[in-house]
Amino acid sequence: MTGEQHIRRLDALKSKRRFIERSWKDAYDNTYPLRGQLIGLDGALTLDVNSAAKEKQSRIYDSSLRDSARLLASALLSGLTPANSRWFSYTVVGLKGDEDQEAEKWLSESSDIIWRNIHNCNYDITAYEFFIDYVCVGMPVMYIEQGNLDDGKLYNFRLWPLHSCYFADSTGKGMIDTVYRVFNLTAEQAVNEYGNKLSDEIIKAAVERPDSSFRFLQAIYPRGKNRKRNELPIASEHVELNSKRLIRKSGYHEMPVIVPRWMPIPDSVYSEGPVADALPDHKTLNEVVRLILANADLAIAGMWGVVDDGVINPKTITIGPRKVIVVGGKDSIFPLKSGTQFDVAQLEIHRLQGQIRRTLMSDQLHPQDGPQMTATEVHVRTQLIRQLLGPMYGRLQSEFLNPLVERCFGIAFRAGILGIPPESIQESIAKISYQSPLAKSQRLEDVAAMDRFEAALALTMQSGITDVLDNYDIDEAIRERARLLGVPAKLIRDEKKVEKIRRDRAAVIEAAQQAQQQQEIQKAVIPMAIKGAMDAAA
Repeated sequence: MTGEQHIRRLDALKSKRRFIERSWKDAYDNTYPLRGQLIGLDGALTLDVNSAAKEKQSRIYDSSLRDSARLLASALLSGLTPANSRWFSYTVVGLKGDEDQEAEKWLSESSDIIWRNIHNCNYDITAYEFFIDYVCVGMPVMYIEQGNLDDGKLYNFRLWPLHSCYFADSTGKGMIDTVYRVFNLTAEQAVNEYGNKLSDEIIKAAVERPDSSFRFLQAIYPRGKNRKRNELPIASEHVELNSKRLIRKSGYHEMPVIVPRWMPIPDSVYSEGPVADALPDHKTLNEVVRLILANADLAIAGMWGVVDDGVINPKTITIGPRKVIVVGGKDSIFPLKSGTQFDVAQLEIHRLQGQIRRTLMSDQLHPQDGPQMTATEVHVRTQLIRQLLGPMYGRLQSEFLNPLVERCFGIAFRAGILGIPPESIQESIAKISYQSPLAKSQRLEDVAAMDRFEAALALTMQSGITDVLDNYDIDEAIRERARLLGVPAKLIRDEKKVEKIRRDRAAVIEAAQQAQQQQEIQKAVIPMAIKGAMDAAA
């Protein structure tokens, strides 16, 4: 595509996004105003935009919505990609024997290398802001590129602002695979990035006005089946918007941009976030709190009435501490009862705050104050959280976790830090297995079912019916339980090792029994031999 074609498509994508921009802006204005100020605007962050964001921030009188959004974002980050434990692994099915062991070892080591490098880079910082946008507007944008290996950074994670990105689905299958991003560079930055491929205007500005800003477009889209043999599957083309000049053509092995969605809007690639569900309650709560604050001086200082009896002048009287007021009588000044009912307002505030927390699930995700919970209460609470977060986990796995791990694996493999894979899996497809707390919690139902069945089996055997144990494979149940609970694979012995241990143990036991039998035979034979010898001597 030429630069002009990209610009025409950008204009078409802008028109298709306008219907959702007001909703996004409303969500940001009531949580993080500065993050959404440029939605719908073409330009860089200026002082006026910053001042407008500060003004909107000052009109937020209750922070329940913002706190709940922050808590849900933190819960998703720690539940999906915790930094303290490996949350994914690779497996290949269909291999047997030594090939399977060799492949599992290489995949396990590769998973560990990738996980360590992800969290050794700037992922944790970027991911927190990523999930803030996910909760607020329902579709954040993360760009993953290779980092500076000289600095020990394998990856570089960048959060692209939503206002600068436009999306499309080229296949009609509901997955975003086309991203158009508009961004600004100074003349100096542009020359350092693109060199002499730029227009004369920018090259000249780099000398005379190096800090002047210019706009560029990056288009990332799949090349499709008609791509040339030497072209990568994902195209990346950069356009200088002022001159409409195509200044760079490159590509990617995997889609470098990750755009998960909370709840896609029908017949559109765009989405809203959970904050949109809580906005009506937040706006009502904000207005109630504003009215309370507006009447706070009335509640604190009170209202007073005075009698214009010629002694006191109502127009000049000032009530305050350490003031002397001259009156004609004790009834010349008196307090008036306010009609304000703050108890009703407080009840409404508590109701609305609770509704916001329920909508964003912070009432369940946040540890509750009170006495220590029993094991049953902890299990019930964990099951409830799993039910709340389970539906969104499925979409996050397909639209966030899978592309993230695949992209990171591709970068690490091409960088040569994973080594050469075993020949047995070079033509195989690896399967990603997730071991995050949220993924483990989804498998707890199977573990609970196994526990219930084994308890019933034990009761049946205690009644004297032991043949029922033949229906249950204990060894396979132990392996399945370890897999469901996320026990590291290196801690579980394979079947061949277990069989060898059992054979060796049986051989040792058999040898001990034979030795004991020999001793018993000797104990019985020796006295008889001695007695026979003594009888013969006599």
